[in-house]
Amino acid sequence: MPESKAEKTCIFRVGYALPTRKTDAFMVEPFITYAKQRDIEFIPIDTTKPLTEQGPFDCIIHKLYGHEWNHNLEHFFNTNPNATIIDRPSAIQRLHNRISMLEPIAQLNIPNINIPNQLLIQDFDSFKNIQTADQTIYTTNQTLTRLTFPLIAKPLLADGSTNAHNMSLVLNHAGLTKGLKLDPPMVLQQFVNHGGVIFKVYVAGEYVKCVKRSSLPDVSSEMMEKMELEYPCGVMSFSQISSAVIAGDDAWDGDKKSEKPKMPEPEFVVEVASGLREALGLHLFNFDMIKDDKSDGHLVVDINYFPGYEKLPLYESVMVDFFLDVKKSQEEKKMMMENENKNVDDHDPTQA
Repeated sequence: MPESKAEKTCIFRVGYALPTRKTDAFMVEPFITYAKQRDIEFIPIDTTKPLTEQGPFDCIIHKLYGHEWNHNLEHFFNTNPNATIIDRPSAIQRLHNRISMLEPIAQLNIPNINIPNQLLIQDFDSFKNIQTADQTIYTTNQTLTRLTFPLIAKPLLADGSTNAHNMSLVLNHAGLTKGLKLDPPMVLQQFVNHGGVIFKVYVAGEYVKCVKRSSLPDVSSEMMEKMELEYPCGVMSFSQISSAVIAGDDAWDGDKKSEKPKMPEPEFVVEVASGLREALGLHLFNFDMIKDDKSDGHLVVDINYFPGYEKLPLYESVMVDFFLDVKKSQEEKKMMMENENKNVDDHDPTQA
């Protein structure tokens, strides 16, 4: 007996607009096939055409930026209010700035979570406000900020460009005034010894997964002295640091007997992830967290939008479950609106 239209399963259509590299890594055939088995269909978006002329789409995922694309999304949403855009450009935008991306951490009111001290350098004139006392730099430009060498210098913009990943370890004041290869605007962030381990926390809706990865090694005072001799310019690029670690440079061996930081408690990770999800207004992101070796606290050092979920084990099921949750949320919202409209009609005297 043929299946009636009412009995047919509703296909959830997800349009995607991703950079080529992201598409090649994320939209692989096993993922697409598995999603189709769960009634999710992925549809590539032609970014040269209006979204309203494509689809239909129940949901759109994207990692593209620019005024025209944002306008295209906004127009689509205005004409398709029941569709879900993951995520809204206005929410993603704050992650493109390394100052604004970390601001919500202070608003979470969660014990033992914070960010490293950091200082915004808008232009070359900003260096004039920096003063040095021994191995400490400070500025009284607006509020007193104290940083101790070594520092991490990062471009202010975290927009996915090649330059956004050009980071350096600043060893001394000479590195700020003579050797720094990064041009302002940039952020000087306090380097904190953290056992050479970074915790990457992936968030996809309600899903939270914490994984441990290698990070920059700890820096002792002896290491600092050696590096300053080897790098008289006072600055090391991250690529130089990686090469030194791979080559087994004694300066990076550290205390081999020291214990690596343990994974943070799952409840703590979920609490931070949930707080950030609400504060940022985002569905898909990850944040990098380190354990401060001088305290019980953890520090969030970076937040990224739509990270490499494909690096997670069984990411196909994780992401399909995420889209099924979006579908369920849409259905519940639709049902609630229908019930509200029905109640209005039932109480409308003109319908009597």
